[in-house]
Amino acid sequence: MTVLVGRPTPPLRTRSLVAPLAAMTVGLALSSLLTVPTLGIVSGALGGLAILVGLNFARREVSIARAGIVIVAMTGFGFATLLTMSEAATLLTPTVAALTALVWFAVGGILVITLAPDADRTTKLNTALQWALAGVLTGPLASALDTLPESGDPLTATPFVISGIVAGLIGGGALLFAISGVRNIAVIGGVIVLTIFAGIKVDFAIVELFTDFANIDKVASTFWPPDFDWAIGDGVWWNVTTWEFGNPALGNPLIETFRMGILASVFGCLVALPVAFMASTITAPNRITYLLDKGFLNIIRTIPDLFWAMIFVAGVGLGAFAGVLALFFFTLAIMAKLLSETVDSADTGPLEAARATGGSHFPAVRVSVLPQVLPNYVAYALYVFEISIRASVVLGLVGAGGIGRVLEAQRVFFQFDRVLAVVIVIFVIVFLIEQISVALRRRLV
Repeated sequence: MTVLVGRPTPPLRTRSLVAPLAAMTVGLALSSLLTVPTLGIVSGALGGLAILVGLNFARREVSIARAGIVIVAMTGFGFATLLTMSEAATLLTPTVAALTALVWFAVGGILVITLAPDADRTTKLNTALQWALAGVLTGPLASALDTLPESGDPLTATPFVISGIVAGLIGGGALLFAISGVRNIAVIGGVIVLTIFAGIKVDFAIVELFTDFANIDKVASTFWPPDFDWAIGDGVWWNVTTWEFGNPALGNPLIETFRMGILASVFGCLVALPVAFMASTITAPNRITYLLDKGFLNIIRTIPDLFWAMIFVAGVGLGAFAGVLALFFFTLAIMAKLLSETVDSADTGPLEAARATGGSHFPAVRVSVLPQVLPNYVAYALYVFEISIRASVVLGLVGAGGIGRVLEAQRVFFQFDRVLAVVIVIFVIVFLIEQISVALRRRLV
């Protein structure tokens, strides 16, 4: 007897769940148009139908009883959303946000229990919490888009459409994750909503990138041709005896940039070595040292290099010394972070063997862990030197020495042809440094 076996159903992947997510989002947005005239009842029922349609696209069969629960739950959700949105239109307060989150959490919990009964408890809770997050974001998004009416004015359908989009992207993505186990689809929906929200709050508009550059032709004409005669000092700036850059009496700011990068990289990498070992749970001598060291690294990594430069310019004055100090902390933060993560992945066997022979902590670390991470340490040092050169260009903008001060001086006087020439020179030099650094790192790692 021959048994015919059909092709197995392919597993659900992120790409195959994009269409179901889009169907839920569009369906919930369109159904929200009927929220105001129908007290949210019809829109909620249609929203439940949109969720079921999305699940059908995801090849998820739902029984009639479970489909009925979804429709009823979404009907109540539509009515409750109308009530909370009415309060938000009057005054968007934390109390209103908490009430909205509670309503959305409840409906999210009902939906995930109904549609994904086999999911574990943590997944169900996370799904409900994502629905609550969607509810919290609905009011601020509607407010940011100026769709909430003034106090006393009637509600329109627009804020509810926003509500439907958020529910589809975040809530629908969470449901699809609970059903399929594909985590990326839940992340995609949340990222889209948060990106739109962030863009609105910072007044980001792609159209204005093309419409607000009325004087771009005038500015562009001042860039070309680049004034290489000034930038390279009539062809003699590379003369080692003068290090001239536009003026033979002055030191070359480009060479000053190199000096800053070398000093900061050398001292930063040296200090980063013990700091990185104490920032790893494998090599830290004790828990207190580990926590203090990690806290110190978090502090210096929080402050950007440009702010370090501003601090040291105010503390020690204008010039390259302030730039070196700023780059030192910049280098230390990057190097210690990269190296500590490398130490975390080191083989602990040699360290345990060294300790078993009676060796003390730091000598055991030196002979067992340091040889393992040393090639990475050298490679990271080359990488840090490369980015220190780039960062030192920016530090000159706040008076911390280097070629950046030349760029800033020419920009202030609108000498863009000179700016372009200097940028091209910097680009060529940084490109060469990068290629050399990449080649050396490949040989070391």
